[in-house]
Amino acid sequence: MMTTFHEELLRSADEVMTPERLGASRMTSLSFSRSMLRKVMNQKWEIKRIQFELDEQGYGEACYSIETGNETYYFVVFSHQLSDQERSDRVIAERWDVTFALCEGPLTEEKKERLRQGLPYQEAGRGDAMDLVWSRANRSTRVFESIIQSLVQGQQPDSRFLAEAGYLLRTTAVYGNGKFGIAPYEKLKPDHPFYGAFRAQMFAVWMIRQFSFEMLDHIAKAQNPQAAQLHPDLKRFLGIGNATGLGMVPYLISHPKLIHAWIHMRETAMARVMGVKASQAEGNKLLGHIERCISYFLESPLVHLQAFTKPEVLADELKQVKQLAEKFIEKGELPWSELSEIAKESFGVETQELLNALIMELYPQLILDLEDQTTVKEDYDLIPQMRIKELRAIVREKYAWALRYDFSDKDERKYFWYRSAEKEEPRMGERGVDPGEDHEMPMGIALQVQHLNETLGEATDSEVVAKFVLRHPQHKAIIRRIQSLKDEPYAEIHGNLLAKGLLPIHLLRFKLAMFGAERFDPQSNRWVRVTLFQGAPLVEDIGEEFEDDWIFPAIPRLEVIQ
Repeated sequence: MMTTFHEELLRSADEVMTPERLGASRMTSLSFSRSMLRKVMNQKWEIKRIQFELDEQGYGEACYSIETGNETYYFVVFSHQLSDQERSDRVIAERWDVTFALCEGPLTEEKKERLRQGLPYQEAGRGDAMDLVWSRANRSTRVFESIIQSLVQGQQPDSRFLAEAGYLLRTTAVYGNGKFGIAPYEKLKPDHPFYGAFRAQMFAVWMIRQFSFEMLDHIAKAQNPQAAQLHPDLKRFLGIGNATGLGMVPYLISHPKLIHAWIHMRETAMARVMGVKASQAEGNKLLGHIERCISYFLESPLVHLQAFTKPEVLADELKQVKQLAEKFIEKGELPWSELSEIAKESFGVETQELLNALIMELYPQLILDLEDQTTVKEDYDLIPQMRIKELRAIVREKYAWALRYDFSDKDERKYFWYRSAEKEEPRMGERGVDPGEDHEMPMGIALQVQHLNETLGEATDSEVVAKFVLRHPQHKAIIRRIQSLKDEPYAEIHGNLLAKGLLPIHLLRFKLAMFGAERFDPQSNRWVRVTLFQGAPLVEDIGEEFEDDWIFPAIPRLEVIQ
């Protein structure tokens, strides 16, 4: 196999950074959950359950030790009794079925007592710098109770019923980076086992998935000592749910350098593999991936996808992709970029991005060296000596997308963003209708750029930015942003986040795909349910031969399991 990195195969920001294409993102082998799990499995971390004090209904405490080689960490879980009326996925909820933390050692009794006093209350609690992650989750009660009923009767649950939900527990927020007084991200240096964007959070999510299975088996045994235990194949098939709303969108605007790093990592990986000339063996492997995806989407229970492509449409387009790929492979030794271009001309954006992700799956040896390029130093500095001529040129070249909007049209400024007084929850309001406009967040980058561009027209080419800012201090923040991002093409979302036609769910999906989420199930155009780690190995699989090939799992056949 011959490959050369072709700079020209890097896609442009104009193509990649539209909300619609970001909203077609899919999990790749560089997604944070994938890279975290590879580390756990390849380094053979030793994970032991050292406490499991649950009553017959599954309420109580559990603790796991995690030996990473040089360090010991602890995963602490509190399982709470909760009424249906108290159960909510909203950020404003105050109680949850399960709360959990990933902590550095040592885990003393004093430390555990501190967690008991704080962790169950989340926002109302307080952690310390030894805590890496705090989170909470709710049971999928209908699924939970149905599975237990089957196990108590000595039977395995119907796997197709499990496929409808996809998980037992659903997280509603997974916090790190200094929230509630827990460890700041800067603590996770390059030699730290959890170094890398959101890896500690993804590990905690994987661990609460493990706990959900052990809690389920415990409850079944408590009701009937002869109860069946959930089959390992069914456990692997189930993931962990997540409910995500508007809160993710301001993060993408507030961390543009980080967003550039993530997308540049992915696009570099894609450019590397697109330059490869496909062999027969690699082509056959791709066909296998496509067939697996066709089955996955045909089996999908999701029906009301609104902004996203329906599974049956994806499956149909993938069948056509498979036919094209077969002809492409027969020709022999052609670069994958040619197949990708054909797909771009023939299919919807979701099918295009899925094909690109599947091609990347063929070449881990070409791209996995990029997986740690997920963190950056986020400095945003004003360059006071820059001439207005240069600043004006940057705006016109790098922000041409922002100058296309007509903000005299009220629909282009229909919405504003603000944080609720209750829990600092980001929300959208309709301008002139909803309260909160006086607390508007600076989410309208395109509008700010246009205001700056108008004012720049009054300045001379030779004037320096320092003098301009003294006269026009209202533009200081956007100038600093533009200057800081001039060499980072994937930093800005090429869209108007104030517009009537905005679908925030596109932006949620991008970030969730970077985490490694699948089964995107929109509940509105502002929040979505997803599944993480569906198909992933279990803790008991550590030490077994590991194939990083668990995505898009087939529904286990019940007759084989029984």
